[in-house]
Amino acid sequence: MKTSSATFTLLDEAFSGIWRARRMVLLSVLQIGVSIYLVGVFLLFAENLSGITETVRDESAITVYFRPSSTSVERENLEKFARDSHYVSAVRAVSSAEVRKRFITSWSSLATAATSVEPNPFPDTVELDLLPDALVSRSLPGFLTRLAAQPGVDDVQFDVEWIRRLRGVVTLIQTAGAFLGLILALGAAFTIANVVRLTILLHQDEIEILRLVGAPEFLIRGPFVGGGVVQGFLGALLALGLLALSFHGVIRYVAATKNVLLGVFVVKFLPLGPSLLLVSGGVLAGLLGGLLAVRRRHIHG
Repeated sequence: MKTSSATFTLLDEAFSGIWRARRMVLLSVLQIGVSIYLVGVFLLFAENLSGITETVRDESAITVYFRPSSTSVERENLEKFARDSHYVSAVRAVSSAEVRKRFITSWSSLATAATSVEPNPFPDTVELDLLPDALVSRSLPGFLTRLAAQPGVDDVQFDVEWIRRLRGVVTLIQTAGAFLGLILALGAAFTIANVVRLTILLHQDEIEILRLVGAPEFLIRGPFVGGGVVQGFLGALLALGLLALSFHGVIRYVAATKNVLLGVFVVKFLPLGPSLLLVSGGVLAGLLGGLLAVRRRHIHG
């Protein structure tokens, strides 16, 4: 009973000590929050850029433009060449009239000019949908070159390199975010450790009493480790809140300015998985900080 009573007393006093050191605890939580927020910004950019990459991959199509002098046989041969390849899933012939209609729909301000020019200046085209694995194939550029060399073809429109560069940027951001997260998490852990050490110093007498009554070490050290975990958890929640406010602020700005470019890059908030990862990072930083603080040389045995 004495051990149980002393343990509950220590728990109460430990959290009371955290409250008494609330200014340091607040600073610790703020530092953790800012650290995790910065990592969250990296994850948010990577998530949206990755989504754009996948959208481009799903909706991308090669457009082949024919010369005005091309024959129906040349067009049929090109379609057969595309179908026989290992890159194309679907082939769509688009007439010059349909191309002009699409142009007018996309550029309504130029509709008068597009319809007044005769004969129709827009060429016949063929759209080639790619198979899922074609975009990452190293031999795709060679296929594009062979397409452009087909009889009757004037031009081939599809830039695979910028998509690959975009994926490289996503990978770079994810790697930088992971590295930054590790550095900031270690910094947050040391900050938490310092706050927990201060709490320990406020309770040296209670710790000695627990040892005199034979309390096990995990009951002595556990409350202080728990205090560190709480600080990490609160810091992570603060970071998610700040990230959500920033995200919705940018969304409002985009809506007000009608900036199409920003609208492409800011499309969705972090899904559940990365959000839980940020919270877990805060909790782990708090756990590490608590464990650093309760090493034997800080809690005298």
